[in-house]
Amino acid sequence: MTVHHYIGSPYELPTGSFGIKEKLVPLSEISPFNRNQKKEKLITIYKKEEDAYGISINRLNDGYSNIKHAFTLPYIYELSCDAHPKSIRQLFTYIEEHLIEGCHIELYSCLDGDEAEEKDSSLDTSINLKTLYFGKHYQLDKKKYIHELGEMFTFEDKQFVVVVK
Repeated sequence: MTVHHYIGSPYELPTGSFGIKEKLVPLSEISPFNRNQKKEKLITIYKKEEDAYGISINRLNDGYSNIKHAFTLPYIYELSCDAHPKSIRQLFTYIEEHLIEGCHIELYSCLDGDEAEEKDSSLDTSINLKTLYFGKHYQLDKKKYIHELGEMFTFEDKQFVVVVK
C-alpha cells in the first residue's frame, strides 16, 4: 500500500521540489533510434542515483482533505519524501530553512485510504531544533544534526511528529 506524508504549518510554505538534481534532455541525445522525430521528446536524467532523491511539497489535493483532522495547524500540504537518507536530510534542511523560530511544523503519515482514521498517539514524537533533542532522550550533535536525522528518522504509519524551533 502507498504511504502518504503530510506537513502542517502555521503559515504558507513554499511549494515545489527541493534537493532533486534533474536535467531534461532531448531523447535524441540518449537514443540513436529517435533522431528524426518531428516533435522532440524530453526525458529526465540524473548524473548520480542520489540526485534523484529530495522532497516535493504540494498543496493539499481535495481528495485528501479529510487528513486535516490530524493537524492543529491551518496550512496542510502533501509531502513526497522517500525513506532514503538524502530525502530525509532534505526534509529537515527545508524545515530548518522555513521554520520561524518559536513556531512548529507538524508531520503526519498514513496509508492511502486511512486519512480519516485516528492517529496512533503512542507513536507521537517531537524534534526540537533549538535544543537539538529527538524525542525525549536523544540529543543531536550541534554540527551534524541534519545528517543524524537523515540516518535515524523514519516515517511510521499514523505517526504524528512535531518539529519545534
